[in-house]
Amino acid sequence: MIMLCILINSICLAMYDYSDRDGLTEYNKILNWIGVIITIIFIVEAALKIFAMGLVFHKYSYIRDGWNILDLTIVITG
Repeated sequence: MIMLCILINSICLAMYDYSDRDGLTEYNKILNWIGVIITIIFIVEAALKIFAMGLVFHKYSYIRDGWNILDLTIVITG
């Protein structure tokens, strides 16, 4: 499911009309809402992984894996 969200988000970013910087067109408003929904899904996914794995304190915790650090960095900047 997360890979599908990444694919959809990538397609939406490619479809965005960057000549309309303020996002005033209905087309860009819809793409913005899709981006917000997908960002919320990514936040929930990161929170669930942190809850399930623990944040820092044991050997296999969330922060001790480089991919999870990258994932959290992308979610926070998103």
